[in-house]
Amino acid sequence: MKKETYVKMTQPFRDDPKRARALHRANKILTVVIFVAYPCLLLWLLCQKDMRLYKAICVPLDGFIIVTVVRTWINRKRPYEIFELPSVIPKDTKGHSWPSRHVFSAAVIAFTFWFVCPAAGIVFLLMTVAIAWIRVVSGVHFISDVVAGVFFFFFFFFFFFCGFHRLCRKNYWLSFRNWRGVMLYFCLNTRLK
Repeated sequence: MKKETYVKMTQPFRDDPKRARALHRANKILTVVIFVAYPCLLLWLLCQKDMRLYKAICVPLDGFIIVTVVRTWINRKRPYEIFELPSVIPKDTKGHSWPSRHVFSAAVIAFTFWFVCPAAGIVFLLMTVAIAWIRVVSGVHFISDVVAGVFFFFFFFFFFFCGFHRLCRKNYWLSFRNWRGVMLYFCLNTRLK
């Protein structure tokens, strides 16, 4: 993305404080709704003694850890850092832009809902698209960041939700437990440096 494109995308929101507040509010509301609904789904699956609870916990958790490690390792700068213009949504995080963890997490939660209730999954998927759009037009992420978040989601969804255990011919936890420890260790050590 060029600076002119960045300015053109964010200018309508930076020029109008009312629009900027609405964008910021929409970002907060969508994020909170998705991330509060997820533990509610897990509690419901637990109360129902549903066998899908295991994948509903493990796949998003594993994905979150791996995406966090990749972000930490790549440490791509954010648009407002590169172009030295403020973002519409107040943010002072340095780096950790690629891939978008908001978009990845929202998408994986949306499809976790889809496995349990397809109608709710579609609603959450639409909310994910809105979050992706907001993250770009507010100047917090590049388009490639949110696209990468979606690609990471597709990898996790199809590989882990739809057949990892068949590919490995083992129990999901036994096949992937070592990855969790390695990724968490790498993530924590990278942050401490």
